[in-house]
Amino acid sequence: MTRRRHRPKRKANVIRQLPWRAIENPYSPVEVLSADQVETLIDAALELLETQGMRFLEPSSRDLIESEGATVDKDSLMVRFDRELVREKLALAPASFTLRARNAAHDLEIGGNHIIFGSVGGPAFVSDLDNGRRPGTYSEQCDFLRLVQSLNIIHHEGGGPFEEMDLPAETRHLDLYLAQFRYTDKNCQAYALGRERTIDAIEMTAIALGIDRDDMVNDPAVLAIINTNSPLQLDIPMTEAVIELATAGQAICITPFTLAGSMSPATIAGTLVQQTAEVLAVVTLAQTVRPGAP
Repeated sequence: MTRRRHRPKRKANVIRQLPWRAIENPYSPVEVLSADQVETLIDAALELLETQGMRFLEPSSRDLIESEGATVDKDSLMVRFDRELVREKLALAPASFTLRARNAAHDLEIGGNHIIFGSVGGPAFVSDLDNGRRPGTYSEQCDFLRLVQSLNIIHHEGGGPFEEMDLPAETRHLDLYLAQFRYTDKNCQAYALGRERTIDAIEMTAIALGIDRDDMVNDPAVLAIINTNSPLQLDIPMTEAVIELATAGQAICITPFTLAGSMSPATIAGTLVQQTAEVLAVVTLAQTVRPGAP
């Protein structure tokens, strides 16, 4: 009688990966531009804000900035900024801050040499190897969030993988936030399109963390993308989000959406000037709403 060797069972579909950890870049940034060239671009951006300005479509934002000394054209809705006002407000923004997660081990340090790897935010479709590209559903969104949680190289959920087309448009952001809190303990971006959706994100985050909204003012846990409407315009939903986020002390990531030659000058230098001007204008608004907002 021969003896059979005992073979241990293999675990199926085990992903070998390093543990989750914060990452810092030990190297200095590649300096594509000289210090003088950078200063020239910033100076040109400030001149653009002084002479042409930026259009703010939401009325209360124009009133806020005007109360700080900016000039508002009531017909064109263009706001012109004195460069010293912009520099004064820019100096109020923190150089770095901590962004809370539900699991404190997954808190993120933003700024300095810290590197954050985030998942994609807002693609139009879901796609996989089995079924190809298609409109997304809530179930598939939950699967994506589980994937974000399981991969240690992803530090941060990037603001909703795709629209849940099987849910009502008016309330699907609530389902997104609920899924974010159910399926990952990492920091997640808000869907900051307008006042109500932004408030919902802040309040649901406070509930998920088991704290009051006021406790988050100096301890931010919400980050949202704010797109400018290039060239040199900020629409009403984005402005409302800036005001709500800044008021609550939550983090704002300002991203001009520029297509060179279409929504900005064809030259790289011209596009950089416009992008810088748009960022500085929105920073000025945020710091007017709440000095020190991240």
